[in-house]
Amino acid sequence: MNRFIVFEGVDGSGKSTQIKLLEQKLEQHSISFSTFREPGGNLLSEKIREILLDKDISICDESELMLFLASRGQNTEEGILKELSKGKFVICDRYSDSTMAYQGFGKELDKDFINSCNKFVTKGIYPSITIILDISRNVSKNREDSESDRMESNSNTFFMKVEEGYRKIAKAYPSRYLLIDGSLSIGQIHELIWSKFKKEFGL
Repeated sequence: MNRFIVFEGVDGSGKSTQIKLLEQKLEQHSISFSTFREPGGNLLSEKIREILLDKDISICDESELMLFLASRGQNTEEGILKELSKGKFVICDRYSDSTMAYQGFGKELDKDFINSCNKFVTKGIYPSITIILDISRNVSKNREDSESDRMESNSNTFFMKVEEGYRKIAKAYPSRYLLIDGSLSIGQIHELIWSKFKKEFGL
């Protein structure tokens, strides 16, 4: 068992808030951890992030997929694996399931190919816990407090496919995923996450 925890969900689902709450809880218990985000986490991946989110750049679906994978490969090699090897907990805002949900289900690219590519760039590592905050597009759009980026400019139909994709992913591997109703209160969601965390890691 590794100490890798991933948060998934569409923008506006509350991932950032829940990551901060988990960080605070770990600090209270003097538990060492590192946090990463995707795409990002290092110089190369942050440059890729700028490209992916730039509304002025037209990117075909296949190129978009490869850019996300390139960012993940660098983030895994340069950051995540090194921190895990130190025995630290690693929290990541998005990981391989984002690519399956967005490019596999949302853009309808070949899911078997995406799986193979994800295994290659992550060196086969899987999170111990993946928390998916499940929320409808109508609610998440109302929560967004800034101008939408290139990814968020996709259609509502696209995001409905992404939401359903996340649910199918969680249903396929229930022991590894915690699917949470994103419309619950911040405190309720945090308690569900912390309870799962304690159970998984014997705290």
